[in-house]
Amino acid sequence: MVLKGANLTIYPKEKIGLIGHNGAGKTSLLAAVLGELGPDQGSIDIPGTWKIASIAQEVPNSDITVLDFALEGDQALMKIRRRIQEVELLENQEELSDLYEALENIDGYRAESRVASILHGLGFSAVDLTRAVREFSGGWKMRMNLARVLGSRAEFVLLDEPTNHLDIDAVVWLEQWIRTVEATVLLVSHDRDFLDNVCTHSVHLNDQVLTKYTGGYSAFERAFAEKSEQISQQNRKTQMEMAHLQSFVDRFKAKASKAKQAQSRVKRLERLQMIETMSVDKTAELRFLEPHKAPDPLVVLNQADCGYSDTARILEKVILEIRPGDRLGLLGANGNGKTTLVKTIVGSLPLVAGERVEGKGLVCGYFAQNEIESLDWDSTPIEHLHRLDRNASEQKMRSFLAQYHFQDDKIRQKVGSFSGGEKSRLALALIAYTRPNLLLLDEPTNHLDIGSRQSLATGLIDFEGALVVVSHDRHLLESITDRYLWVHDGKVQEFDGDLQDYAQAIRQYESQKAAQLSGKNKTVIQAITEAPKPVKQVKPEISREERNAAHQTLKKLRNQVKKAEQDIEKFQFQLKQLDDAIAAVDYANPDAAASSATLGGQRTTVMTTLDTLEEQLLEWMLECEKLEQIAA
Repeated sequence: MVLKGANLTIYPKEKIGLIGHNGAGKTSLLAAVLGELGPDQGSIDIPGTWKIASIAQEVPNSDITVLDFALEGDQALMKIRRRIQEVELLENQEELSDLYEALENIDGYRAESRVASILHGLGFSAVDLTRAVREFSGGWKMRMNLARVLGSRAEFVLLDEPTNHLDIDAVVWLEQWIRTVEATVLLVSHDRDFLDNVCTHSVHLNDQVLTKYTGGYSAFERAFAEKSEQISQQNRKTQMEMAHLQSFVDRFKAKASKAKQAQSRVKRLERLQMIETMSVDKTAELRFLEPHKAPDPLVVLNQADCGYSDTARILEKVILEIRPGDRLGLLGANGNGKTTLVKTIVGSLPLVAGERVEGKGLVCGYFAQNEIESLDWDSTPIEHLHRLDRNASEQKMRSFLAQYHFQDDKIRQKVGSFSGGEKSRLALALIAYTRPNLLLLDEPTNHLDIGSRQSLATGLIDFEGALVVVSHDRHLLESITDRYLWVHDGKVQEFDGDLQDYAQAIRQYESQKAAQLSGKNKTVIQAITEAPKPVKQVKPEISREERNAAHQTLKKLRNQVKKAEQDIEKFQFQLKQLDDAIAAVDYANPDAAASSATLGGQRTTVMTTLDTLEEQLLEWMLECEKLEQIAA
């Protein structure tokens, strides 16, 4: 059962993010809203005039053009157009006039332009719009399905993982569409930045219950943590009261004079219940083992032309050196060559021209977009691991797989029965086992929920090798990379801004409707990538007197830092004591409210002092770093 006694009200024009771990029932809930699953009890009520649109899972191969396929999502438009064709043959001028008026009322004369704009926002070129659907890959077909939904003019739009086959450019465009569309939107996504940017509300599906929160994922996360803490505090109070009542019952139940009071407390004890703890989804620890060695450099591309043949060059004159510790994020729209560059770095795609040199001892770990498809679905996780290491003991393999949440019967279960998230975790585990010193990840998060994505980010932060990542998950990129390369128009170049700069840049770039402009009309992206690099400042000579003065100031400042750390420790202890006292307040006592208010006031004072001290400590520590450079 996905839901039990659940209640939820969604108001017109709200943008709702449906949150919950993989397997919680989010997709089943969307199916119920669509009427594909009927509730065993209760009802799902949607205004009868509302048209509902959702993303289909497949696109049949067809000779129909991309534009015509997307237009078919607007059923009212297509119905009127078909009827116009019929009536024109009948030469019924009166009905024809009514139909043309109806067509104008739904802005039907601009339909092609409106839908073409949507397709363009999702990454389709003008030439693509006239190509047949069957010519495109599965990922691009999913974009067509999405365009079909966005162009439907539906009042209620359901989107299940709409960003999975998009690049950052298309995700940024989709965010703008969702924010401005007049429709009500209910969406499932594991991209926390996307949820933060588009959602007016979040609905958490947890333990068969739906809970609605205001704001995106970050707001939900804060509210969930606060609510969990409140429940924990209430349970601590309940536990103390139960212990007190049980103690009285144990002491006086045998005494006749106290029997009535003891019985009363027994009844009170029976009525007391612990509030069910809000469960936190358990996620696997996605760890990457320390590499055996790290050649420097790892890989060098020199004047490399990358592609599939001399006549199909995708990238030209690429100069790239990857060294230990590098953490690179690749930016650029799909089709511009990010995957081509990754395959070239790995060595699985030979160069068309130029030079590729790899360091002695290079070990690449490559997670491709279709990596889970390369798993043997008739084999188990332990069989997969055994193929990598014939000499490994079963205990060693069990211990390793357990880190990735493959335990007990799961390690002997056939991979074909796994969820997409489980297959992704297994693929990552197999890569980690090889101890790569260069890790290349091409869209590794597509099947991972938010918890697993965070675990992946944590594992990659701790990873000691070099890293090259392609991902539309901006939170992941910002967490694990420190440099960006922009892959665009056959070139690979540094992008000096952050992802906010990139989002702003591509919005500006799209609005200009041009691939390359020059002079004063340069796009924002060109302005950023072609901006002159700051000149390194030569460190000025420091006199002995300045060094001595810095040393003396540093000594005093370190004493202040030490005292501040001691004071912080003291106030943190006071804060814990106050929290314990607040939790122990007996609300059965008439004076409890006053006591709680006093304790709360004291806690606020301590917290304010603690915040001030921590800010001061940070300033002193930063000043210490500057002085250490002078005194050195």
